[in-house]
Amino acid sequence: MIVERSISLSAGEWRIMERLWDRHPQTLTELVRVLGADTGWSKSTIVTMVGRLEAKGAVTRTEGGRARLYAPAVPRERAALEETESLLHRVYRGSVGMMVNTLADGRGLTDRDIEELSAVLEKARRERK
Repeated sequence: MIVERSISLSAGEWRIMERLWDRHPQTLTELVRVLGADTGWSKSTIVTMVGRLEAKGAVTRTEGGRARLYAPAVPRERAALEETESLLHRVYRGSVGMMVNTLADGRGLTDRDIEELSAVLEKARRERK
């Protein structure tokens, strides 16, 4: 069962969570096989990180026959929203405009980026009414 919790994830923890969000539950052996191949992390590194995620309440563990099964305890959308809000307040003092302006100046928005942003803003405007 996925519950709403406030969780802060490191970059490495995001990698593990992405794997679990895409496919769960998974055993530690499955996580080590896939993440070890993708990242070069050792088994002990992955075990430690999964343990941290469990301690944070981001991952649940159940006994599944011969192996423990791990699954996300936090929805992807909630974790992404919390990470975005944290970045917004920490770096841009809560200013969405400053963040978008930085993105526009720093990497240059494509026409597609501008169309997507316009659609998002228009949807937000309609939903506020």
